[in-house]
Amino acid sequence: MAVPFISRLRLNPQNKDLPAKYYPAAAYIAEINVNQLADEISDNSSLTQSDVIGVINSLLRILPKYLLLGYKVRLDNFGIFKIGLKTNCKGYDKATEVTANDIAGIRMMFTPDIMLKSKLQKPQYVKLDARFIADSEDTTTDSSASQGSPSDPIGA
Repeated sequence: MAVPFISRLRLNPQNKDLPAKYYPAAAYIAEINVNQLADEISDNSSLTQSDVIGVINSLLRILPKYLLLGYKVRLDNFGIFKIGLKTNCKGYDKATEVTANDIAGIRMMFTPDIMLKSKLQKPQYVKLDARFIADSEDTTTDSSASQGSPSDPIGA
């Protein structure tokens, strides 16, 4: 299995005065939705597609509850979900000066489990032509070195 990528023109984030250069960027072929995932999970288990969708929907209803209560949510062999705080202050000298008014919002954080992370280590890469990418938002993509075809964009 090869990870698809494209060339994307970007400014240097450390020095925006320098001219833009091309960098590799992840290529997203398409999206897969819950129904498609549930169908595949159903094919690999004794659960029906409806059972799998029910479990996923229940997880999505319950997960925010525990995150907002201050829990980290660990899904074994998958990873840990937790929230982080966005702040709008520059910091204080005393802990007593910090208030809820210094919080601008929350952000969702995910840390993959070692087992999941290990399955993503040392992949092969394949450069794609931007014409084969779903919703390509960048028209400056270099399409000179492409592999694959519209019916098989990864060339697998």
